[in-house]
Amino acid sequence: MKKFMISLAIASIAMVSYAQETVSEVVVPTKKNQYVTNTFGSNWFMGVNGGVNLYNGVFMNGESVFDHVAPAVQIYAGKWHTPGFGWRVAYNGLCVKAYEDAAKKALFNLHFDAMFNLSNLIWGYNEERIWNAIPYVGAGYAARTRYGSSSLSDMTGSITVHAGIMNTFRVSKHWAINFELGTTFLRNGFGGAAGHSGHDMMFTALAGVTYKFNKVGWEQAADVDAIMAMNTAALAELNTQLQAKEAENAGLKNQMVAAKTSLVKAQEALKAEQGKVLSVSQSVFFAFNSSKIDSKKEIINLKALADAVKNSDAKISVVGFADSATGSAAYNQRLSEARANAVIDKLVELGVPKAKIVAEGKGGVNVEKPARLNRRAIVSIVE
Repeated sequence: MKKFMISLAIASIAMVSYAQETVSEVVVPTKKNQYVTNTFGSNWFMGVNGGVNLYNGVFMNGESVFDHVAPAVQIYAGKWHTPGFGWRVAYNGLCVKAYEDAAKKALFNLHFDAMFNLSNLIWGYNEERIWNAIPYVGAGYAARTRYGSSSLSDMTGSITVHAGIMNTFRVSKHWAINFELGTTFLRNGFGGAAGHSGHDMMFTALAGVTYKFNKVGWEQAADVDAIMAMNTAALAELNTQLQAKEAENAGLKNQMVAAKTSLVKAQEALKAEQGKVLSVSQSVFFAFNSSKIDSKKEIINLKALADAVKNSDAKISVVGFADSATGSAAYNQRLSEARANAVIDKLVELGVPKAKIVAEGKGGVNVEKPARLNRRAIVSIVE
């Protein structure tokens, strides 16, 4: 029974595939705004910026704000772990003008920043989005050469805290132009003169490019609940189809038993009566749109009828039918006649004289359920 059910399931799938001209691609349900955490090698980026920094320490002797503007560079590398969260390690530096005489001194600042893609967090991930606003906060360490010294070995330092926003403008899948505004908080007096605010500040304005390498982008997380519901519905549908096939198979078995019983009775009656007329019928079933007898079962049944008739005075009537649910009336008439002729040819091949056979085609009918049981020829023993 188990092997039969497996075979039936395979046959059902084959029938469905044959009936459909195209097979739709299965779409996996996903959760909105939820994405699979990427692998270690995915969504890395690096970039370089150039611009200026403005040191807002203590201004003395009538200095202007612009007396403390100096060129700056930034080099960074980092990784996005989700569409909304990532990090980077960055170097900011070159030089700084932080003293009352606005002397230019060497500066470096190494820091780590946590980054938040505000555009993706608010409007959802979109790889094709042109503009992304990315605020960040971080901490690091900065050092500059001391006042009156130009030696890089003679430096003073400060723990730093950073905040800012990077605006990126998409050029391609891997390249973006960016514009960044940031603020750095340093210890009081880092610039050479102590103020009253408790800390010094440095502002930066930078522009440059970002390159995203390796795998870029995100895959939406699968909706497991929706997938389970789909699988449950599909399994229920398959069970329904299997039950229907099982019921149909049981019906066919019952018809086969009844036909064999009728045939045996006819053979016994012919032997007993020797010339008396006995009407007995046997159905030969055909495949859809076919008039070819392929089934060994059908040939065995026809041989039994042929053996019962060819040595008696009885004749055989063959009536062909088609399924009226498909095809035109004219086509079904031709098909029913072809099926009747196929049975005639087989009976002659089995030894029945053609003169003992009467045949006709009845066209399409709708007598039996399911419809495929109407695709047959009825073979009867008559006077």
